[in-house]
Amino acid sequence: MSASSIADRPARSAGGPAKVALVPMTFGLGLGLGMGSFTGGALQSIYPYVAGTLATSSDHALWTLTYFLVHWALGIALMPWFSKKFGLKRLFILAMITLAASCFMAIVVKSLMLMLIARSIQGISAGILVPLVQTLLLTNYPKRHQTLATALWSNIMLIPFFLGPAFGGWLATNYSWLDIFWLAIPMCAVAVALVQISLPADKPTSRPPKFDIVGLILLWPGLIALQIVLDQGEQFGWFRSVFISHVALLAAVLLVLFVIWELFEPVPLLQLRYLARRNFGFGLLLLCLGWSIFVGWSSILPLWSETDLGYNGWWGGVLLVPLAATAIPMAAMMSRLTKLFSLRLLAVFCFLIYASAYALAFFDPEVGLSATVISELIQGIAVGMLFVPLTMIVLSDAAPEELAIASTTSNFIRVSSANLGVTLLTTLWQRETAHIQDNMRGDMPHAATQAWIDRMQHHGLSHDSVIALLDHQAHIVAETWSLDNALRLSAYLCVGAALMALVLLRAPRRQ
Repeated sequence: MSASSIADRPARSAGGPAKVALVPMTFGLGLGLGMGSFTGGALQSIYPYVAGTLATSSDHALWTLTYFLVHWALGIALMPWFSKKFGLKRLFILAMITLAASCFMAIVVKSLMLMLIARSIQGISAGILVPLVQTLLLTNYPKRHQTLATALWSNIMLIPFFLGPAFGGWLATNYSWLDIFWLAIPMCAVAVALVQISLPADKPTSRPPKFDIVGLILLWPGLIALQIVLDQGEQFGWFRSVFISHVALLAAVLLVLFVIWELFEPVPLLQLRYLARRNFGFGLLLLCLGWSIFVGWSSILPLWSETDLGYNGWWGGVLLVPLAATAIPMAAMMSRLTKLFSLRLLAVFCFLIYASAYALAFFDPEVGLSATVISELIQGIAVGMLFVPLTMIVLSDAAPEELAIASTTSNFIRVSSANLGVTLLTTLWQRETAHIQDNMRGDMPHAATQAWIDRMQHHGLSHDSVIALLDHQAHIVAETWSLDNALRLSAYLCVGAALMALVLLRAPRRQ
């Protein structure tokens, strides 16, 4: 960036021309957005530590991610109206204060239920920051640096999901995982101070439009009910359980009523009519598939490395670092690649690279984490390619005045899809593990098994200890085989997605 571009420049505000200091503004906005994403991503590799503090299981500790994600999506949907109500600068400060307060709440609570409430508040704050920071950067950067502003925004949002798990694991291993929140609180204060001194006041001069309160009343409990089904369905036996059946029915009724209401509401939270547009609907479907598979595997692999291989939270987080090594440079190259190749072709290549990463991946407890590095590097290339072409395709048919609501709708649906990816992959992993382990018990020769038990008892182990050790080893093998099966399924899905991108998407009339 040239010296002139980082100098103070005029900006529009309610009170007339004002000065914007781009450097402190960029650091402040980036720090705020980064902290929002960091509080979400840093817990991905430390579920056993979270479970120990909250006296629950690692599966239940996973809810601290899923409840964050569902409210992250809700925050994205709420941001446009709140920005008209408070103004962009004041909304940023309010979101940062709320994020800091919810971090303090997460530090002091000791129960899973209260932690989920704290994580939900964090998710709403972080969700508001995603489109809000993007809007503030694009509004205040010179037009010639709009691409730089977009690149900064996307990388700041995604890097904490790549590197946050490793840092969170390091804190959990050497100090306490709650230090994640202790770190976030002063960073939020610094972000507020930088934005306060660099941006002019922008109090709205007109009243905001009518808030879609009915849509929110239908959407929020509908999402919570759906999340309860996704998180607890396997535990209760899915629809064999009366509780899960009733909650699923409630979720379906609320969300169907929400869709109907939004189709006829003049000022809706989400503009669902855009889903009927070819590029918007199919492009968003592919974007959701790529994002949900990525988030699902990013949650499962650290959990596998810690529960089955015995690694600590630091190494569980390091497992995701190779993603950043290729995703960040690839994301930086996308603006140039969009000028050389068609958006549809880039989307096809993206999913073919995804498929190759999952097809080449092979997990082996004897080899350890080194067996995952190559596939993670390849997957990082696909993640870096995912957002730019598909987002441009999704928004390609939107008129300029429709971009804000179209972007809000697509981001909400994309973020919401991550919970589905986490739940489906986790359920598939658990069920396939149980099936494989049952088959292993039936296929083991009785004589050989008894000889192994006798040999271990000869070394001083009790019969019960030997049986527990045998079951544990069989469980590790079954879980690893189950992961490999899920990888093959993910590869097939991505090949299908590449074919969908080639056949169903059309070249945008404008980029």
